Amino acid sequence: MEKKALTAMGVVAVLVVAGVGIAMLTQGGDNETTTLKQQGSDTLLELMTLMSESFEDAQDDVRVDVTGGGSGVGINSLIEGTIDVAQASRQMKASEITAAKNNGIEPIEFSVAIDGIAIVVNSANTVESLTMEQLRGIYNGTITNWNQVGGANQPILPYGRQSTSGTYEFFFETVMKKEDFATAVSQETGNAAIATKVNQNAGGIGYIGIGYAEQARGVKMVPLSADSESEAFPPTDAEAVYAGDYLLARDLYVYTAGTPTGATLTWVEYILSDEGQAVVEEAGFYKLDADTLAEMKAKL
Repeated sequence: MEKKALTAMGVVAVLVVAGVGIAMLTQGGDNETTTLKQQGSDTLLELMTLMSESFEDAQDDVRVDVTGGGSGVGINSLIEGTIDVAQASRQMKASEITAAKNNGIEPIEFSVAIDGIAIVVNSANTVESLTMEQLRGIYNGTITNWNQVGGANQPILPYGRQSTSGTYEFFFETVMKKEDFATAVSQETGNAAIATKVNQNAGGIGYIGIGYAEQARGVKMVPLSADSESEAFPPTDAEAVYAGDYLLARDLYVYTAGTPTGATLTWVEYILSDEGQAVVEEAGFYKLDADTLAEMKAKL
C-alpha cells in the first residue's frame, strides 16, 4: 500500500524537542499538526504504516512518519534522540538501554502485536514439517539437501535477514542457540526480498513475519515441532501462537524516550486501542491478549 503523503499546509514553524526525540510542528491557518518520527523494524514497517494511516484518518492533530531500516537502526536513532519512537521486532539489549540512559533517555517498552515467524519454502517443496533441530541444521550447514529432511533430492538454498534486523537476532537466539550461521545463508534486507528469493528458487527456504508470509506468492509455510515426537504447528494456528506451542511466536514492540506525553502519548494510545489492534489483525499479525494489553496501557 502506498504510504500517505504528509503534506505541510503551511510553513514549518519550529522543531520541537520535548525530551523524546524530534517532532515537527506545522502551522496552517488555525490548525497545528505535529509530525512524529518513527523508525526501525522492517517486519513492523507495513503494519505501522497502515496504523499511521488509520490514526491520521481518525484525527487532525498528529501525523506519524514511519520508516524502516531494521530494529537496530531504529533503536540507535532513539538512543541518539533523533526520532520520537522506535519500532522493534526484538527487545532492546542491556547495552542499548545503558547507552540510552547515558544520553539522558529512559526507554519505555510497549508490546504492540504478536508475530509468528513463518518458515517458508517454495510452493513446489514436498516437505510437510520441520523440527527445530532440522531447522537449525539447515541454517548451520549440517543439512544441505532436502532429502535429508524427507524432501526431494535437491540442494537447500537458505535465506535470512541482515544482522541489523530484530528478526535475525530472534532467529539467532531461538533457533541457532547463538551458533554461527552457515556461510551459504544469503542475507536479505527484508521480508519481501526473502519471499521473492524463495519463490524464484525451488530449493529455497527463509524466515519472515506472518503478516508478510500470508501475502507472499509462490511460497508455503512449513509447520514446526519441538522434536520428532511432538506435534507440528503452523504460524497460522492462533491458538498455538497464543499458547506458545508455535515455537517462533514473539512480541513486537515500540519504544519511546520516557513515558510518552503529548503527541507521542496520543499515538501510543491509538496503537493499544481497539481500533489500533484491529489494524494489527488487518495486517496479518495477532493482536495482544487482554492481559498484555492491560499491562501496556498501565505504563501510560
